[in-house]
Amino acid sequence: MFKDIISSQVSSEFVSPLFPKQGDDVEIKIYTGNVNVSNVSAFTNRFGLEWRYEMKKAGEYYSCIVKAPYKAENLRYYFSFVYEDRTYYLSKKGFTMWAPAAKDQYTLVTDYTSPKYIASSTCYQIFPDRFFNGDKSNDVKDGEYEFNGGVVSAHTFDEIPDDYEKARCVDFFNGDLKGIEEKLPYLKDLGITVLYINPILRSRTVHRFDCIDYFNVDEKLGGNEALSSLTSKAHELGIKIIIDISINHTGSDHEWFKKAQADLNSEEASYYYKNDDGTFLYWQNVDTLPQLNYNNQKLRDIVYRSENAAMKKFLLPPYSIDGWRLDVAPELGRTETDQLCKEVWREVRASLREVKDDLYLVGEDWNDATEYLEGDMWDATMNYFGSGRLLRSWMGEKDRFQCQGWGHSPELEKYSMDAYTLAEALKDTENASQDLARFFRMNLFDSHDTPRLHNNLSIYNEDIYNGVVMALYMLPGMPNIYYGDEIGIDGKLGSVEASRYPMQWNEEKWNKKVLNVHKLMGKLRKDNEDLAFASAYYIPLNKDTLAIIRKGKEKGYLLLMNKNNKNSNVKLDIASLNTYSKLVDIENNQSIDINSEITLDANKSRVFIAY
Repeated sequence: MFKDIISSQVSSEFVSPLFPKQGDDVEIKIYTGNVNVSNVSAFTNRFGLEWRYEMKKAGEYYSCIVKAPYKAENLRYYFSFVYEDRTYYLSKKGFTMWAPAAKDQYTLVTDYTSPKYIASSTCYQIFPDRFFNGDKSNDVKDGEYEFNGGVVSAHTFDEIPDDYEKARCVDFFNGDLKGIEEKLPYLKDLGITVLYINPILRSRTVHRFDCIDYFNVDEKLGGNEALSSLTSKAHELGIKIIIDISINHTGSDHEWFKKAQADLNSEEASYYYKNDDGTFLYWQNVDTLPQLNYNNQKLRDIVYRSENAAMKKFLLPPYSIDGWRLDVAPELGRTETDQLCKEVWREVRASLREVKDDLYLVGEDWNDATEYLEGDMWDATMNYFGSGRLLRSWMGEKDRFQCQGWGHSPELEKYSMDAYTLAEALKDTENASQDLARFFRMNLFDSHDTPRLHNNLSIYNEDIYNGVVMALYMLPGMPNIYYGDEIGIDGKLGSVEASRYPMQWNEEKWNKKVLNVHKLMGKLRKDNEDLAFASAYYIPLNKDTLAIIRKGKEKGYLLLMNKNNKNSNVKLDIASLNTYSKLVDIENNQSIDINSEITLDANKSRVFIAY
């Protein structure tokens, strides 16, 4: 009855201040439009009790002032109103005739500490070996060393990476940090404000998840000085830097592990998990990645806790990185008998915040990461769960966890996800965690661990794909663009190596249409600050067209995400747009009356600003 008409969210549209301190007065609102309701009330928790607040009408909204809790208690609330002599309740669950459970109530976290810039940022992920070679003096040479059954080989950017069985992850294309620095103007022009860079610390492989020294940048990337120079230049351009790290395991060539293997009674041996027979545990049984044992307190000090800890070193000058991406984060400190994961991540957050209070910690988790997003561990997750897996299903892929080979060879669904299902899925995954967390997610559909969506030629349609790209920029949180996606970089399906082709810098080979979509959406985010904490609405207009609406304090933003293979007209009979009078298409600056029918060409999506 009231769906998509009467509404509220934890967003800048409905809550002020959105990030309250303890004891602050907070205005909360509910939108009722022209619906004839009465006895509108808000209910909150305070001092262990539920309190009722009478709400006053202000235009198409009702509002009241509530008090943000003191100490370590969050503000939970929901609404009630009377319509035609019947009481209804509104919460994240939707409309009910009974008071909602606590898990379904809106939640405000007082003294929220995640860095606010993330919500308005656009991120770009770089696999450093494959991006650009800016300093040939640190190039790896053919035969330089052997590792894991492979011999180091050097390659040029016009070559194609070999499969793992041949390359053994020691096939270097010699991209480096100086190369990233040289391309900062390109990234700035793309609208990028955050860089996420895959591991850069000393290692043996091209992926560098096999760290052999937590305290120094790999010389093959230019060493510590190259990182210092990169962060300095990036910060001058307003670009933040997030570095990938795995503290779950080291590489098998780490000096700690070599000493551990030589002497099972050594101190270093206690840094690693061992089986009863004295053999070591390895992450996912990969014998180059021995698993660290955080029962050892000295190990905790070395990695993140002491004044001179490795993770603190790179947060401080001259490096001053802005955050860490945490590899295989839910698996840390876990064995059949140990469950240290959350304890360690709480310590990591508390320890690193001592040196950088706007630090961004983003964990790798392919599933619902709600339990880590309560404000005391990670700031965010790489949002495969609530963006990538859903958007790829919209394109026609079967969910990767339903496929063989861990999703590297995608299979097709007979029926792709429609607009009704996608709307429910987006709302459901956003509501899984506490409300403010949605604004700090790292949204993505491609990465170094997935086949590139545009390389799946069995489902690829450029126009539908561009709509998916637009959606990534429109979702609450920070879009993360995997290097080369913006120009249609080559690649294939079947393995992670197939998603790590070298960046193509010959502009004649770029897909300019896809690039222009990225630039257009990057500019939209950069030029409109109120998009950052805007409300989000997902309204199916038909089975092939989804309206994604973001509503800020002043303006609205509308994406008509479309995969109808015929030209069509849609009518925007949407309550959340009723406060606006016109729409402006951001691509052609065409102005349209809010009540007009909108024409959509076959499979093409459109983005508007609402005034």
